Amino acid sequence: MKKILFYWLPVTVWMVFINPLNEGLTAQNTSRFIVPFLMWLMPNASSETISLYHAVIRKIAHFLEYAFLVFLLFRAFRAEQKGWRTGWALGAGIIALGYAALDEFLQSMIAARTGSPYDWLIDCAGVLCALGILSVRKGEPINSS
Repeated sequence: MKKILFYWLPVTVWMVFINPLNEGLTAQNTSRFIVPFLMWLMPNASSETISLYHAVIRKIAHFLEYAFLVFLLFRAFRAEQKGWRTGWALGAGIIALGYAALDEFLQSMIAARTGSPYDWLIDCAGVLCALGILSVRKGEPINSS
C-alpha cells in the first residue's frame, strides 16, 4: 500500500492541480502575478506586449504541465523496476493525452475557462516531448515487454 501511495499519489495530486476546476489557473488569476512581474521586467513594454507574453507563458505552462504528468505517470508505472519499457511509456502517454482532451473539453463548459483544440495540441506536444526524453535513456536497455 505504501508503494502505491508513493508512486501514484503524486500523479493524483498533479492531476487534481491541473484540473480545469482549479480556478487558480485561469487567465484572470494568473495575470495577477504574471502581468505585474512582466511589467516590472519590461517597464517600457506596451500593454499589448505584456498581454502577448502572458499568453505565451500560459501556453508554455500547458506544454510543461502535461510533460510533467507523463514523467509522473511513467514513474508510477515503472515503480521500483529498472530500465525502460514501451508499455510504461504507452500507458503514460495514453493517460496524459486522454486527460488533456478531457481537460480541454471540460474547460469549454466552464464560464471562466476556454477549452481549445490548439491548447490540446500544445498539451500533446508536451506529452510527446516527455515521451521522447524518456525513450532516450543512455546506458539502459530498452525492453519491449
